[in-house]
Amino acid sequence: MNKPTQCIILGGGVSIKEEIAKGLWKKLENHFVIGLNYSYNFFDSTILSYVDGSGQFYDDERKKEKFQKLPLIIGKKPGDIKILPNTIILQTNDVKYFRDIKLGCYKSNLVGLFALSLAIYLLDEGEIYLLGYDYGFINGEKDNKGRRITHFYQGEIKHRGIGKTNYFDTVGRADKDFGVYKNEKKVKIYNVSMKSKINTFPKISYDEFFKRLGNQKYDQNIIREYIRKELQ
Repeated sequence: MNKPTQCIILGGGVSIKEEIAKGLWKKLENHFVIGLNYSYNFFDSTILSYVDGSGQFYDDERKKEKFQKLPLIIGKKPGDIKILPNTIILQTNDVKYFRDIKLGCYKSNLVGLFALSLAIYLLDEGEIYLLGYDYGFINGEKDNKGRRITHFYQGEIKHRGIGKTNYFDTVGRADKDFGVYKNEKKVKIYNVSMKSKINTFPKISYDEFFKRLGNQKYDQNIIREYIRKELQ
């Protein structure tokens, strides 16, 4: 297998919703995709990632058959909760970002940062596309319960982060969180969310993303085996 040169990270932001209606899932098939958290309910990513400081996400989801059958999950140790055979646990580092995740994968409390650190390590060089990295409330819309619409699956899945944006609304928060990657030279990172509050990376439209997305597709089982070896 040729080493991947592109990675797509599938976040939960509402900016994805319009593209789903246009066939996004079909277009992402057999690419190298890291899905975050509840995205596994909608798309079969190469890897599912989580960080889950309290362990609640992992504890809740591991009881579900679909989660148990996922080929590869990578995340932080969820407390004392029993780990499924399909899960690889990585040490995390909240103090400083290191490109070599053997020194700890940055960061333990935000899966978007954890997955980006993992993707940079696995690619080493190439391109990363961030989908659904809106960083909070971007469209000014609310759901029928009066909550801010923050996730593309809002109304279908319930979790404590729905509609909550206090962390993301803090002035300078996005620049601080993602600024650790601003000196990355070997991997080009693109934010496919024009309204995103993350300004560290160039923002591109979905039309531009699909133009840039290569034709090279992967046998997902082979690429997962490659990832397992890289993380040994």
